[in-house]
Amino acid sequence: MKNRNNLKALTCAVLAVAALASTVNVQALADEPKDMASNAVLFPVRAASIASGLVIGIPVAIARRSSNRVIEYTGNFADKMGGKDHIPPKVFGSIFGLPFGLLVGTGEGLYYGGKNAFSNSVEKPFSLAAFSLDKELE
Repeated sequence: MKNRNNLKALTCAVLAVAALASTVNVQALADEPKDMASNAVLFPVRAASIASGLVIGIPVAIARRSSNRVIEYTGNFADKMGGKDHIPPKVFGSIFGLPFGLLVGTGEGLYYGGKNAFSNSVEKPFSLAAFSLDKELE
């Protein structure tokens, strides 16, 4: 019974020290009042940019990634069949390259479209990068 009381007292002391330390850190992390006000005003704009970036940017990223992957996989399959410079290997390569490219491109587009919407809408809301339209995206 005595050990249980010591454990409770030790737990309460550790929690009290942690609570005191967390209040000190919260005060140190506070922004300037001007930054806090601008962040509060820009929050709805950023939220709308993220939402529209998800709605518009994901299909754009899917289309971009899928087209790149279809071309890449068609060329790879055609090279394995006789060379991508000739028409018959390219036709047969497209039979396999199209579904694999669409599948992989859709997955990548979902990931990168969401990533672009979230990461780019905070710094520059409603920018081309937030909608996955920038040339320098992954």
